[in-house]
Amino acid sequence: MILDEKRHKTTVGGDEGQPISLVIPCRPEYVSLCRLVAGVVGTRESLDEEDIADLKLVVTEACTCFLWGPDGSPSPQDDCPPGGPSSLRVDFTVLPDSWEISISDPEHRYHTPKASGAVPAIAGGLGLMIIEALVDSVDRTDTEAGGSVVRLVKRLSPRVVEAG
Repeated sequence: MILDEKRHKTTVGGDEGQPISLVIPCRPEYVSLCRLVAGVVGTRESLDEEDIADLKLVVTEACTCFLWGPDGSPSPQDDCPPGGPSSLRVDFTVLPDSWEISISDPEHRYHTPKASGAVPAIAGGLGLMIIEALVDSVDRTDTEAGGSVVRLVKRLSPRVVEAG
C-alpha cells in the first residue's frame, strides 16, 4: 500500500489540484481504506457530512467495479480477478469547487466488462447507477494500452475559508 500526498491543504496555502494517490491491493478488504481516505480528506477540506458520505459511497462503488473479473463474474474473495489487476490506484484531486476521483489499474491489465452498463442485473451495473446518481460526471475509458479508468467529478458549493 502506498499513500502519496503531494500537497498540503488545497484550498489554503497548498498546490491546488495536486492529487492524493493511494495504491492498494485489488482485494475487497482494502476498499474500506479508500473510504477512510475519502472521509479524512473530506473532513480536512471542511466538506459537510452529507458530501463526505456521498464521496465515500462513490469511492466504494467505483473500486468495487474493478473487483469483478473481465468476464463479468465476481472475483474470488481471496484473490484478485483472473487476468485482472493486482492493485488499484485511487487519485483524489480536490479543487475549490469540485472533487475529482480517478480509479485505475496501474498495470493497465483490467478492462471493463463489455456488458456492464447501468443495468442492475449485470456486474457493476447497480454500482454505476449509484455513482451516476451521486456525482455530476462519470467518465469511463478503456484502451488496450491504458486499461480501464473511471474518472468521477462531484461539484461542490463554494466553501468559506476563514483567514487566520
